[in-house]
Amino acid sequence: MEIKDPADIVRLATAEALRRIAGETLLTGIMGTRLAAFGEGLREVLRTALVAQRVTAPARLIALCREMDLGPEAFDLMGHHVLGSLVGYRPGPDVLVRVGGALGLARRNLFSPRRQVPREPLRGRARTARSNSATARYRAVRPPEHLPSPPDWTCTGCGREWPCAVKQSQLLAEFGGARAALAVYLGSCLLAAARDLPGLPLARVRNRFLGWLPRRPN
Repeated sequence: MEIKDPADIVRLATAEALRRIAGETLLTGIMGTRLAAFGEGLREVLRTALVAQRVTAPARLIALCREMDLGPEAFDLMGHHVLGSLVGYRPGPDVLVRVGGALGLARRNLFSPRRQVPREPLRGRARTARSNSATARYRAVRPPEHLPSPPDWTCTGCGREWPCAVKQSQLLAEFGGARAALAVYLGSCLLAAARDLPGLPLARVRNRFLGWLPRRPN
C-alpha cells in the first residue's frame, strides 16, 4: 500500500495494530479498557519514528506497560503486531529500524535487571579517566551507522552485504530480544532486497537476512 504522508501512515498503522491486538486474548485480557490509552502510546512511538525521525525510549508506552504489568511474552507479541501493521505501508527500512529500536529500548527498560555498579574511589576514578583518554576520544566521534543502502543492499558503514556482522549484533541489541518483531522487520527487508536483486537465488537471500537469527532452544 503506497502512502507517502508520514502522518497518514502513523494514523493507519496505529489503527491496524490496535485491531490486531484486539484479536489477541493474551493482550486484551491484560489491557482491558486501557486499549485506547495504549493506542496513544503506540501513536507516539510511530510519530517519533516517522515524523521526527528519531529513536527515543517511549516514556508513555513504558509507563502504560508498567501500569498493566505487561510481561515479556505479551510485550513481544505486541511489538510483533506493531511492526507487522507498519510493514504493509512500506515506510522503508530506516523507519522500521527506528520503531524496532524504540521498542527495544522500552523492553530493556521494562525487563532488564538493574545492576548496581560499585563506585570507584575518587582518586582511582581520576587515574582511570587520564589513562582512558583514547576511550574519551572514541566516544566523541560518532561511529559509522551500519544501515542498508538499496538497491544493492550494501552496508553504509563497512560496504559489506547488509546486514553485516556488526549490524546483526546491533539489531539484536536494538530489538532487545523481541525475536518475532526482529524477524518481521528483516522479512520486510528480504522482500525489498529480492525485488531489487532479482538475480540472487531466493534461498541465498533468505539465508542472508534470516539465517543468522538465533533460534529458540527446544
